[in-house]
Amino acid sequence: MSGEKSVTLQKSPTLSEIIINNELPWVQLIESQLLDIPRPVMPLVLNGKRLVLFRNDGGMLGLIGRNCPHRGADLCYGRLEDNGLRCPFHGWHFNYIGQCLEQPAEPKGSQMYKAIKIPTIPVAERAGIVWAHWKERYGFDEAVNTAT
Repeated sequence: MSGEKSVTLQKSPTLSEIIINNELPWVQLIESQLLDIPRPVMPLVLNGKRLVLFRNDGGMLGLIGRNCPHRGADLCYGRLEDNGLRCPFHGWHFNYIGQCLEQPAEPKGSQMYKAIKIPTIPVAERAGIVWAHWKERYGFDEAVNTAT
């Protein structure tokens, strides 16, 4: 079909990172079974955007920006806990839609975490495949996620 581009999977210098270039609205990321591991976290690059795909304790998939907004630490090395990813640097905790849930170093009662959100890409799991809904408007200009 005209206008469509094929999905190209290749290994990058970072072990297990997947690079995908495709401008179709729905992009096939991986087979679901690849996340059936003790720590279901996978770094990937989708159309030049560095992301981390993970499955939380409740089974929800998240595809969020890979760098913590605090100091830029790579969240693919974060701890998968409490239904989200915890930054390996200062422990900021993010859920599957990129919302910050906790900032351990903030004073007791601080509500600053509520204003922090990592950009997300909508994801869905269908027929044993994890798909991302890629539209340039989702990019990283808007934080939108309809994960299912």
